[in-house]
Amino acid sequence: MTIDNLAELKDRIETFTGRPAPGRLEILEDTSEYMAIHRGMVLRLQGHDYYVTGDAREGRFGINEQPKFWVKYAVDLFTGARKIIKLVFHEEFTSRLGPFLIRCSRSPIKESDILEIVRDHPHFMHGFTVRDVKGNTIRILEIIQGETLLAHVVDIPQSHEEYFFQTLPGVLRSILPCVEALGFLYERGQHHGDVRNDHILVEASTGRYRWIDFDYHVNYPDYDLWSVGNILIYAAGKGIHPIQTAYENPSRYPLMRERLTPEDAMLFYPYRVANLKKLFPYIPQRLNEILMRFSVGARDFYMDFRAQVQDLEEVIPLLESP
Repeated sequence: MTIDNLAELKDRIETFTGRPAPGRLEILEDTSEYMAIHRGMVLRLQGHDYYVTGDAREGRFGINEQPKFWVKYAVDLFTGARKIIKLVFHEEFTSRLGPFLIRCSRSPIKESDILEIVRDHPHFMHGFTVRDVKGNTIRILEIIQGETLLAHVVDIPQSHEEYFFQTLPGVLRSILPCVEALGFLYERGQHHGDVRNDHILVEASTGRYRWIDFDYHVNYPDYDLWSVGNILIYAAGKGIHPIQTAYENPSRYPLMRERLTPEDAMLFYPYRVANLKKLFPYIPQRLNEILMRFSVGARDFYMDFRAQVQDLEEVIPLLESP
């Protein structure tokens, strides 16, 4: 529903935001120049008005001040609901996975297609697609209240050993359906394309883990399969463990007895340790074998998500045993 009466439009803005509307209110129907869209504007999209309240920001590895100018926070001026609006933004780059160069590109249409596929799936973000007057593919997303898995794990006030035996089994049980969800996408001819620790949100109201941000398209079919290793190694390690840190700060790893080798590194990030058992010897061999399938020294690779799920289902009860 659009609101043509300017006074009524301003009244709704003040009612839903608690702040007065700008004196000169700009209403945009063409979102092509996303850099020119800022707080205090109204986006009129396919018969609906949204009031922009700010830009989303990247909050990864302690970097919280990188605005994503193509992603806006907004208020639906019909319902008052808070939304995230993703505008069209294209970029291409390459990523490396061992000997493979992966071509990555942003595809709003891909994300739009996936939103339709996962509209009733509990482990993905939800939303819908609209087109502006220029035909741009715009995604209107529900806001998931919660923190990223990246922040959730490191913020747990436990030593690694306490975390490993008391908390990790529950974390892995919550990750398990997210791995199944990636298989759900693959069975329908799609992929996430950007499987990262900060692309799982831990929903505050339910504790459910949910995938966000799946607009990257990659040309390597096993990219998501390998990326799951980043999630598992991060969860099992309660954070990232650079190889250099292990040698420069031995006090952080007082139980370390074996020297790390190049094969102990992650294939995805060769500066990080995959062989966590060398840092924390109490990690069971069976779990470490799973982690090492994502290492430089891996000889036995995962071929599908079903195998990953089966291995996790087998190892989690072992961690839960006294």
